Amino acid sequence: MREYIVPFSTREETPFIFGITIREMFWIGGGFFIGLFFAAAAFFVIGTKLQNIIFCLPVIIPFIAVALYLARKQVVEDDHTETLDRHLIKMLKYRLRCHKYLNFRQGE
Repeated sequence: MREYIVPFSTREETPFIFGITIREMFWIGGGFFIGLFFAAAAFFVIGTKLQNIIFCLPVIIPFIAVALYLARKQVVEDDHTETLDRHLIKMLKYRLRCHKYLNFRQGE
């Protein structure tokens, strides 16, 4: 019987801090900065008094929660599981790809 050497899978990620991978940390960081932008916008709408910043900071929490959900939610594809963010990125790439196929037999 032959033995074939199979390289290890680089698709699996190792946890970095508190069981969160680096990819998940980037998603959480992106959600934090988007939430921070919306919190600053709400701060200027409410009024730029220093005590109003306390009312604006909870705006960040839903953005972090959505980012964590995208990074952690497992979606079952045909033969494997994939995270929701990767699944959505693949779906967008497929939808943006050209779907017009040429028929080269028209000249016959």
